[in-house]
Amino acid sequence: MENSRVTLKDIAAALDLSIATVSMAMRNHREIAVKTRERVQAKAAELGYRPDAAMRALADYRTQQRSAGRRWDKIALLHDWPTEDAFHEHEFYGDWCNRLAVFAADRGIKIEEHWLGVKGANMRAVFRRLRHRGITGVMVAPPALTSEPSSLPLPRVGFQIVTFGPEHIYPKHHTVQFDYYENLRLAWSRLWAKGHRRIGLVYQELQGWRTGQAWRAAFHIEKLDAGCTPGKMMPLLVGSSDELKDKAAYLDWFCRDHYDAVISSVSEVEDWNRELPHPPDLAFLRVCRPGQQGIDLNVDQLLSSAIQLLYMEMQHSLIEQQNMPFRLHIPGQWVDKSRTDESL
Repeated sequence: MENSRVTLKDIAAALDLSIATVSMAMRNHREIAVKTRERVQAKAAELGYRPDAAMRALADYRTQQRSAGRRWDKIALLHDWPTEDAFHEHEFYGDWCNRLAVFAADRGIKIEEHWLGVKGANMRAVFRRLRHRGITGVMVAPPALTSEPSSLPLPRVGFQIVTFGPEHIYPKHHTVQFDYYENLRLAWSRLWAKGHRRIGLVYQELQGWRTGQAWRAAFHIEKLDAGCTPGKMMPLLVGSSDELKDKAAYLDWFCRDHYDAVISSVSEVEDWNRELPHPPDLAFLRVCRPGQQGIDLNVDQLLSSAIQLLYMEMQHSLIEQQNMPFRLHIPGQWVDKSRTDESL
């Protein structure tokens, strides 16, 4: 290399990195880790690399043109649900998608949905297609309502990514999700204020990992603060494929501890209570129809916050690397039965 000009390709070969990564590291691009930048720049100095001013100016010009024309008007929404249409066809998430599109449109942004395939089988092809089209803003939808998922190996370079959780499976990326912990505490406090002292919790087993066990943790803290005996009035987890089995488990659980109020994420509990001579006061962790009381999840705030966070991340994508991902927990609000209609 002493007799010829050192190129980025030479540096990349010496460090076993891609030319794109080396180029970005030499420009102190924020999406390249600080240690990698330092390693690349040290190797460049060692090899005697000198940038070509003309080529650098051309590259900067092309980057600016690409960013101005293509970068800001589209965002990709990715999911790895069992089928391509499953996410959008889900009752709750279908409406969720439509609202997200509205909030994005208010900022002049179009949402494009892309299926990553089962367990992310199509992920490389999807990100390659997005990169080719100049779409760098990415949102990752919540995982399917199935068994606990593994995190998808999302790229750290070339894209700005915001996930909708669960936050524990995406520790290196920004996450916006519902504040499950505070929502449970809010439901408990409202029921306690109404005079209830034997408050139970029912939720689906698969929702445990989706909430990071936040419901369970908050429930136990509230019980201890209220002076309840540890180990008593334990939460009930349901989720078998047999609703009759779940119903029997609920009725047995209820009659064993004689609850006067129940906090639930399971909609069927409303029907199961009709078989009890003295049904409990019921609070839902997601109010979804008129006549229910409980938590309004504040979906609009969640979606608008995610759009704002991603938009901010895209605008600052050429500044210093973000090593501390944001965690935004959106609190819900209590809805009384008399207010349910207008809240929905």
